[in-house]
Amino acid sequence: MLFSSFASALLCGVSAVLAQRATLTQVTDFGSNPADIRMYLYVPDAVAASPGVVVSLHGASGNAQQQFKSTPYAKLAEQYGFVAIYPESPQGAWDATSAESRTHEGGGASQSIANMVKYVLDTYNAEASKVFVSGISSGGTMTNTLAAAYPDIFKGAVIYSAGSSDNIRDMYPGYTGSYPEIQLYLGSEDTVIGSDAFNSTLAAWAAVLGYDDTPDRVLGDTPRSGWTKYVLGSKLEGIWAQGVGHPVFTQGAEDMKWWGFAR
Repeated sequence: MLFSSFASALLCGVSAVLAQRATLTQVTDFGSNPADIRMYLYVPDAVAASPGVVVSLHGASGNAQQQFKSTPYAKLAEQYGFVAIYPESPQGAWDATSAESRTHEGGGASQSIANMVKYVLDTYNAEASKVFVSGISSGGTMTNTLAAAYPDIFKGAVIYSAGSSDNIRDMYPGYTGSYPEIQLYLGSEDTVIGSDAFNSTLAAWAAVLGYDDTPDRVLGDTPRSGWTKYVLGSKLEGIWAQGVGHPVFTQGAEDMKWWGFAR
């Protein structure tokens, strides 16, 4: 297996040994890692020739293995052929609000994660236009930070049970390109994050994406019975999960639609 993986790497024109297929594998040499974040990778048996990339971020009390087991992305990777990255924060909660992480190439955890993506893009000939991120709770806060600090890398993000009212443009000063498509999920009974975060986070992204902070459409019972989807524009939606506490769990099929893997 090691010989065939090494040979495959040479044929692909890269120096890195490819990770074993269909197994969560730690990668230790993905490049600069200023925050000492651990990288775990899942490459499906049915990986696409130019696969998409999905980054899945655990919550404050989780880790990469727990995120791998509790989210549907590995199964969806087999269906859609993308590569899934499961970063792991040694301290549990993500360092998502420090000046280092909230600055493009600032030397924080966000830069370590961005470098994981760059490694996968190079090693697996992945498609740069199909790089996405989601996270739960603390991982949701880091998802928000990555979308703001690395809009040149991430094309879409799903934030679960987290919120932020940061000045998004300050995270990448001088950036003039496009920003990712953002979906935000929050439960009505979430006493950890609080309902105010729903409106403030959507308003912050609306300002960057050029939308009014008043929804264009309000869709009841979407994507689940009792939930409400607020559409502020083609790149910004908020889903209010009525009766749900902390956290709202990953809605894999909906994520696939949001990121364009499924229609």
